[in-house]
Amino acid sequence: MSKTLSAALLALLAGTAAQAQDLVPMTFQMSWKAQAEQGGYWLAAAEGYYEECGLDVTVRSGGPGIDTTQLMVSGAVEAILVSQNDGAMRMNQAGFPSKAVMAGFQKLPTILLYHEEAGISEPADMAGKPIMLSQGNRQTFWPFMKDKWGLSDDQLRSYNGQIAVWMQNEDSIQQGIVTNEPFRIKEQAGFDASYFLLADYGYTPYTSVVVVPQALIDEHPEQVQCLVSGSVKGWTEFMADPAAGFAAVQAENPENSDELMAYSYEKMKELNLVENEDTAAHGIGAMTEARWQAHFEALVEYGLFPADFDLSSAYTLQFLD
Repeated sequence: MSKTLSAALLALLAGTAAQAQDLVPMTFQMSWKAQAEQGGYWLAAAEGYYEECGLDVTVRSGGPGIDTTQLMVSGAVEAILVSQNDGAMRMNQAGFPSKAVMAGFQKLPTILLYHEEAGISEPADMAGKPIMLSQGNRQTFWPFMKDKWGLSDDQLRSYNGQIAVWMQNEDSIQQGIVTNEPFRIKEQAGFDASYFLLADYGYTPYTSVVVVPQALIDEHPEQVQCLVSGSVKGWTEFMADPAAGFAAVQAENPENSDELMAYSYEKMKELNLVENEDTAAHGIGAMTEARWQAHFEALVEYGLFPADFDLSSAYTLQFLD
């Protein structure tokens, strides 16, 4: 190897090392274990889209017992994924300034699984039957369900995330995710699940919402912009071709089968969970003041938030196109 070539190679390696050292570390905490529903974020990290704008992002899986909100409040992570708009609102209500900066999902994928044998053909038919909901969802869409369909608190039963109890009781109703539980039920029990998609009945929060501390926005807006831009690029590529995202998700969580991820992706496309008229106009991740205001008014109506809450404290559109 010539001295000139050796010098050039050393310079290149030195430049690469310096560039790596210049990257700002950031931990991005997911709300659950790695799955196709987070595909755009995992793809962005795997393909280096955050690095392109200066961040060394570690996407970290969530799971049972992991309190993502507390991790951000304590400073252990710089960004988190929350399941609905409410997450950012509650953090501010509790005294921790933070803002939602993009929405990975435009439509809530939550479903209510039921058995046709129970004589259920419309949501109001759930009255009087046991309904298994998590504690968190009893503070989000349960008041909506009660008001809209005449349901009552004495119907509530504990929810453990499994489908076995639901399958054993034909009268029971259980929360689920349209991109997951119907596939598992078909795979394990051999029948097509019946369900109501909450978003079809007027419950319309944003989902897969990225939240960061207000301090990060104030002190390092360029980092927040990089996080949003990289995530949007990851989701845009994922929705066009999910292969790289699937690989990244499986590397983190091998429990995801090829068949499950293909099903999840198909439902994301079919039901416009990620892409809709707003994303057609403003790009994936889009949020609007009108959607935030409408959801806030619904939460006030159901007694979940005071009317004088400062909604502007919970989100910003400044990092979206």
